Amino acid sequence: MLSIDRVRSDLRDHLARVLLRYGIAGASVAVAVGDETAEAAAGVVNLRTKVPATAGSVFQIQSITKVWTATLVMQLVDEGLVGLDDPVADHLPGFRTADAAASARITVRHLLTHTGGFEGDLWEATTSGDDALQRLVEDHVPTLAQREAPGSRYSYCSAGMAVLGRLVEVKRGLPFAAATRDHLAGPLGISEIAFNADEALGFNTAIGHLDTGSGKGPLPVWATMPESNPAAGNQLAMSARALCAFGRMHAADGLGPDGTRLLSPASAALMREAGPALPAFAVPRSVGLGWEVVGDGALVQHGGGAIGVQSVLLVVPSRRVVVAVLVNDSAYLGLMRDLVDPWIAEAAGVVPDPAPVLSGPEASLAGVERYTGVYADRNQRIAVAVREGRIERTYTPLGGARSMMVRAGLPPEPFTDEIRRVAGDLFATRNPDGTAGGYTQFLDVEDGRARFMHSGRRSVPRQG
Repeated sequence: MLSIDRVRSDLRDHLARVLLRYGIAGASVAVAVGDETAEAAAGVVNLRTKVPATAGSVFQIQSITKVWTATLVMQLVDEGLVGLDDPVADHLPGFRTADAAASARITVRHLLTHTGGFEGDLWEATTSGDDALQRLVEDHVPTLAQREAPGSRYSYCSAGMAVLGRLVEVKRGLPFAAATRDHLAGPLGISEIAFNADEALGFNTAIGHLDTGSGKGPLPVWATMPESNPAAGNQLAMSARALCAFGRMHAADGLGPDGTRLLSPASAALMREAGPALPAFAVPRSVGLGWEVVGDGALVQHGGGAIGVQSVLLVVPSRRVVVAVLVNDSAYLGLMRDLVDPWIAEAAGVVPDPAPVLSGPEASLAGVERYTGVYADRNQRIAVAVREGRIERTYTPLGGARSMMVRAGLPPEPFTDEIRRVAGDLFATRNPDGTAGGYTQFLDVEDGRARFMHSGRRSVPRQG
């Protein structure tokens, strides 16, 4: 069983060393084991200013916000204001995707489990005001292609979370930020929280970092994503101890630190219940209501990332263990592997992301004609081809992805990597040093061709 003394010792002895080993700009970590908490920070919030990171520093949490949004929705369920299997249009009459008939069948549960079937990455800028979500949902969601029937399969959908955020706004009569403060952050005693750059100025705030080839430095902007989708996590920032407090509420089945019930035990348990499977993972993983569920449910988690920032929240409910990790750098996997994964293995008996074992190039080429071709959506074009005896993917950023790269000061150029088979239609990236990276799975092989490439939790359709 993981002990808080072990965590404190590891943080004291190893956190700063791990950051130096992997060249990570800064990090803040908070860990709860039962009723006790350990927290530590190392590095800096900005390599230019050299201001040290502290336990109170705020970092962007990005997509972990989706679990906050899901929790706000489940509070509405607890109050009888919304039903999980209600059509979304019953509560938001203007809701629709590009397929009016299909979108009429999309339920609240579909959006919570990323099974709405419509294109998910909607990074259009609307306004920076309280109407940002309304404008995104009413003006831009109707342009999204309906890729599959509602409920067919998991594909990560930030646009669906925008719709749920708008549902919260309508039911609460409050902008999303105010609803989050009133119904979660306030009752949890969280004050180290910011919803945009203006609010972040009130804290010791971390900015993202990149290694551009001429050395690592801070991004030219605090946020590469627009403010238009606060419910999916475009700019929400907080301290690691604030994020840990949120995780502790879930580990306590909905009880806040002062005993106030923020979520019913039934809803907290339902959020952690395994639902539709996530493709492209070697260790079985599924989606609950907001959470990702690893294995048999011993661990639930969610991560967040944008250019130059990374965040992870892990909860082992049966042991009341919570780990919150915030990093202002694209390099973070070494920190997870060396420090965090051993804690989770001891507490939950699972390793969230074990390194895949790659086949040789010849084995990877078996049945390659099923996979070659072009896969694309509004934000990316991925060409899969065989060159010099290996399978290569060439990724070209489009739309919102290209715009974010420009804001980050990166050249929006195509790049190519190699993928090798792990098993069946499951592949993984082969890094230049021979190690394995993220998974890719080809789905729905029909007439000798895959219909989708599932990578980065998203199913991207084949073109032509």
